[in-house]
Formats: sequence, C-alpha cells, structure tokens
Amino acid sequence: MEQFNWIFTITWQEALISLAIFLIFFIARKLFSKFFLKLIARLSKLSKTQMDDAIAGAFYKPVTFILLFAGIYFALLYLPLPHAWKSIVSLIFKSLTVFSIGWGFYIFSGAIGIFFNRMGNRYELQFNTIVIPFLSKIVKFIIAVFTLSIILEQWNFHVTGLITGLGIGGLAVAMAAKDTLSNLFGGLVIITDAPFTIGDIIQMGSIQGVVEDINFRSTRIRTFDLALVTVPNSTLANSPITNISRMDRRRIYFNLSLDIETTNEQIKRSLGRIRQTLATDSEVYPDKKYVYLDKITSSSKNLMIDFFIKTMDFEEWLKAKEHYNYIVLDILQKEQVKLAAPRSVIITTNDDGKKFEDDQAAATEERLPSRD
Repeated sequence: MEQFNWIFTITWQEALISLAIFLIFFIARKLFSKFFLKLIARLSKLSKTQMDDAIAGAFYKPVTFILLFAGIYFALLYLPLPHAWKSIVSLIFKSLTVFSIGWGFYIFSGAIGIFFNRMGNRYELQFNTIVIPFLSKIVKFIIAVFTLSIILEQWNFHVTGLITGLGIGGLAVAMAAKDTLSNLFGGLVIITDAPFTIGDIIQMGSIQGVVEDINFRSTRIRTFDLALVTVPNSTLANSPITNISRMDRRRIYFNLSLDIETTNEQIKRSLGRIRQTLATDSEVYPDKKYVYLDKITSSSKNLMIDFFIKTMDFEEWLKAKEHYNYIVLDILQKEQVKLAAPRSVIITTNDDGKKFEDDQAAATEERLPSRD
C-alpha cells in the first residue's frame, strides 16, 4: 500500500486546481461537441469538395475522446504523483493519442471513394466499384497495423523482433494461412480481371444473384430468394462466371407442341403472323429471330420461336415473356390451332385374337377385352 501513500499528501489546493483543469477540458469537450457540427455545416457551404466534410466527420469522435482523456491526464500531472506513476500515465496518454489519430484516419479511409470519384471526374477516369471498397479495407488494415505497432513500440514491445520471430516460423504460419492467402489472392484476381462489380447479377454454377460485397476472404451474393450466399474468393476466381448484367439483351424462347392434326396451311399462316408481329415490334432485335417448324413427332408438330428483346431488367423481361405468350396464343386461336395433348394408344383384342389400336388424345378409361 506504500505506492498509494502519495494520495494522502495531496492538499486541498492541489485537488481543487486538478479538478479545475479537468473541468476546463470537460467543458471544452462539451462546447466542441455542441458547436462543431454547426461549424462544419457552415464550412461545407463554402467548400466545393466533400473531402473537407469527410475529414471533419472522421475526426469528430476521436477529438472529443482525446479531449476527455487530456483533461484527466493534465489533472493527474498536477498532483504529486511518483515518478513511476507519471511514466505510466504519460504512456497511457500517448497511447490514447496515437489510438485517437489512428481512429480518425481509420474512419476517414472509408471515404476513399470521394477521392477516386474526384480523380475520375478531373481526369475522365472510370474506377470499378469493387476496387474502391476493397482498397478502403486494405487502407483500414494498414492503418490498424501501423497504429498498433506504434503503441507497442511505446510500451517497449519491439515489433521488428516480433516480425523476425514470425520469420523463423514463417513456414508453419504459411501452411496454416494457406486458405486465407488463396482467398486474398483470389480477391485480387477478381479485382484486376473485373469479371463483375458490386451490383451486378452473376451466375456461378447453381448460385445466381446480386453481388453485394467483396472482402479479403469472400464475396457475398444475394440470391433472388433473398438468401445471402458467401463464396470464398479462391472458389470464385477458379470458377466460370456468367455476368448477366453485362448482357445487352435478353432472350425469349418458346417451343410449342401443336396437335398432330394441325394442317400445313395452319402452321404456315401461324408462323407468318408470328414473324410479322416480331418484325414490326420495336422492342425486338431485328437480327437473330428464329420462327420455324422445328420438329415433327408421332404425337405433335413443334414450333420454335427464339428472339431477343431490348431490356436487361429482370421484371421487364418477365412482363415481356407474358406479353408474347398472349400474342402467340391469340394467333393460334385465330388460326384454330390446338396445342398437343398427352396421347395414349389403347390396344384391345376380340375373341378371335385380333388386335385393334385406338389412339386417343387424353387419358381415357381402360377398355376391357370385347366379349361379343
């Protein structure tokens, strides 16, 4: 308890002055919090860029944090602290100061997109939307490591020695972090190759959805049933990816099975009217339109209708499919063409052992052998 004996040596005058120092910083913190946002609002009207606002917003909380601990620090320094206590208090305050500065830069790194947008507008450059958040994460990681290393150095934990120690066991670390490194390099491959960007609709195997985020380890994809799928970057980088958002058109395909009794004239007239409808539709691409009698089977005559429309929106594509379905059905009804129905062939025998085939276009009741 001898190390706390200095507390009993504090005079009332020293205690009051120390408390006054703390209150000055505490009031300064309150005033800063109250008028800072108003000052920023005024400055933002004068500033032509958002960079100033981002810097002020990033360092708002760190400054209020350090003002509070500065009051505690200077209030304690005024007291008759032993030398060892002063050293510890000074180290804590220095560490908190470094932490606050690193905290501010960490928050500010999230606004790195403002810098890239400004550079893009000035020099007419276009940056992939994946690059900006990925670089922001890298900058945040570097700031966190750099801040932590400075704090450790202040407490006499030599970072260089730690790195050397890691070098000795580097092989073991590399083996343990093999998957992490492969995912990291996979993310770098995705960024440099840019097969997709955030907001794109992609398909990889059975996974189809909107890309929401990419980080060091994985890519998050929101499927159309609103499930969130996390795919490791190494898997994504080594898999074939279909970027649906980069299609300049969408395909509509029909394969209609017509009744086998449909005449050739009915088919020709139906095909002609469908071709004419597509040719006069401004939403249909003029090239690569295929409307043909595609196949004849024992139970049906099949039409193939294949064309592209000028939309990329998924819901608009569904509406267009519905629209052309109605058009085709209307044409077939006007030409009195029926769609093929499931057919069954029923074989019956009489008393003489002769077989008779009855081809019917639907499920019918089973016939019993004739007894006449």
